[in-house]
Amino acid sequence: MTTATISEYSQQAWEFERPAPGGIIVGVDGSTESIEALNTAAVLARRKRQCLHAVTVIPTFPSYRITTGPDSSSEHVNRLRLQLKCAELGAIMNALQPENNWSHEVLIGRPARSLADLADARGAELIVLGRRQHGVLDRLTGGETTIQVMRRTSIPVLAVGSGVDVPKTVLAAVDFSPASIAAAKAAGALMGSSGTLYLAYVEPLPDLLPEGFALLPDERFQGDIVLGFRRLQEELGTHSGILIVLTGRPLPCILEFAERVGADLIAAGSRGHSRLERVMLGSVSAGLVRNAKCAVLVAPPRPESLS
Repeated sequence: MTTATISEYSQQAWEFERPAPGGIIVGVDGSTESIEALNTAAVLARRKRQCLHAVTVIPTFPSYRITTGPDSSSEHVNRLRLQLKCAELGAIMNALQPENNWSHEVLIGRPARSLADLADARGAELIVLGRRQHGVLDRLTGGETTIQVMRRTSIPVLAVGSGVDVPKTVLAAVDFSPASIAAAKAAGALMGSSGTLYLAYVEPLPDLLPEGFALLPDERFQGDIVLGFRRLQEELGTHSGILIVLTGRPLPCILEFAERVGADLIAAGSRGHSRLERVMLGSVSAGLVRNAKCAVLVAPPRPESLS
């Protein structure tokens, strides 16, 4: 279903003006988590002098539920809904004392698809979303907007449960894939000029064979780990990072180490599992978003590998 936009209720007239490129997209639905996400995005935008675009997406109004009377139409109802939501979002933005290059917009459509498509169209550098607890049913029925956006977009997604200023301690989970390297770079950029960046590689558990224990071959990275770390440090530049090698299952290892060092942010790459794998097994990045006690930054795989 095509996303509908009533641009006269937006701060920018998208049908006539070219959107400002780059910057930060933040999803706002009025929840406490989304307001924290907006506060975080505002801090980042001011510090990096970037434009910020806040977006509220309201679901399509089903035609069979419309009871507007003889003189009203579904279009009229949608315009009223957009007007009310845009007034609400505008009030929230004004409370932040927005910069001149900040803007906001209200859309009708599916939240995850609308946010991902808009961010990709604008060439945004980061998407910031609030993170809330979801049950198993939400996971099976696709009710987790943050994870849906993460799987749809080619742009890094920062999921926050509470306001984040400048991260001081960051844990980047790396397997030397392009996505994990992008995540480490994005996390380093958020840190500014100070802080501690841990680069953690998780080795698989050894397998018990007749001849004794043996490490299984790691399909993620077929090179020398130390050399991989050194090359990554060179790419990171200012934040060269502290090298950490963990052994075990990736998700619990990363979560445990993050708690141990008091991480403000965990960064990871998404490997782009198939839809069936997402439903049945999930992924490390999704597990971090669901279970980490701190903010989580996820960088996607290459756009051509997204399904």
